[in-house]
Amino acid sequence: MGYRAAAPILEGMPRSSRLVLFSAIVLLAAGVVAALAAASEGDAVTGPVTGAPAATAPGSTDAPSSTAVLGFPAIADHGEVRAVRTPAGFVLPVLGGQEGAWEVLTPCATAAVVPGEPVLGAHVVLDPGHGGDEPGAVGPTGLREADLNLDVARRVRALLEAEGATVVLTRDADVRMTLATRASIARTMSPVAFLSIHHNAAPVGRSDVPGSELYHQLADPESKRLAGLLWEEMQEHLAPFGTDWAIGDDPGARARRSMRTGDDYYGILRNAQGVTAVLTEAAYLSNPAESALLETEAFRDAEALAIADGVLRLLRTDDPGSGFKPTKEVAVPAGSGGGTRGCVDPPLA
Repeated sequence: MGYRAAAPILEGMPRSSRLVLFSAIVLLAAGVVAALAAASEGDAVTGPVTGAPAATAPGSTDAPSSTAVLGFPAIADHGEVRAVRTPAGFVLPVLGGQEGAWEVLTPCATAAVVPGEPVLGAHVVLDPGHGGDEPGAVGPTGLREADLNLDVARRVRALLEAEGATVVLTRDADVRMTLATRASIARTMSPVAFLSIHHNAAPVGRSDVPGSELYHQLADPESKRLAGLLWEEMQEHLAPFGTDWAIGDDPGARARRSMRTGDDYYGILRNAQGVTAVLTEAAYLSNPAESALLETEAFRDAEALAIADGVLRLLRTDDPGSGFKPTKEVAVPAGSGGGTRGCVDPPLA
């Protein structure tokens, strides 16, 4: 049964329930197709491929790729090692070198030689904003945005991995990382979606609905669609918590253009061009009412589910998204965070 054939059954169900049921339908259909193919070829039916294929030597002409799972495309082996996971757990782009001595781009955007295991790619790259001596916003009780971003990213990873996705985090520890390295990781992984996860500060007003802001790239239609899908999911999953919501000048899904350069205002979106990327600002950490919610497991789970569901809808539906606002022209430069000045690399090996 396809999505359109199942529409009468799904009509009227909550969106999250529709996604779960749709996933089950797709999985059942995939199993039937696999069984018929195996029978026609005389092969035994095997389970789904969940592990990444082994890395091949540079220049290899026999480059395998992983199996597409529930709407996620296969991860291609490019015939060369483009990224490695270091012994300390960092996934970093490879600049050169060889097995056991890879030259990588470090978190501080310098070069270093380290051992590491090849990482072929990812379906989704999650970027927990800030980290280390760049805490981001700080809530009234001392909750650091950097810690909150990482916790939510880990929850999103768990949800997407349960759906069969391969997910990479730009940082999986409280370390400082430059925008250049974060974006390089995204480009190297060639994901279908790159999410830079943040939480907001300095509101200008109050609202009876969440003031979530989703920023998309200027020139990527899929980035805009993903932002609109995330806007819908944020409203569905966060609004039931009902509180004294804070808002900025115009919440919704939008792009920001630098009036100085004419390009994407946010460095993480500008440097990741070529990859569908969105920067999320789900709630206002500086608002005491929302900060209290952000300290709870339930609200963090809801935010993570909103982000995961937005990504799944991008892949599994033709939904256009909504909540779109006109591009905002910005004259003032972006903040200095994410640069190399004063950055000290953590141990990588």
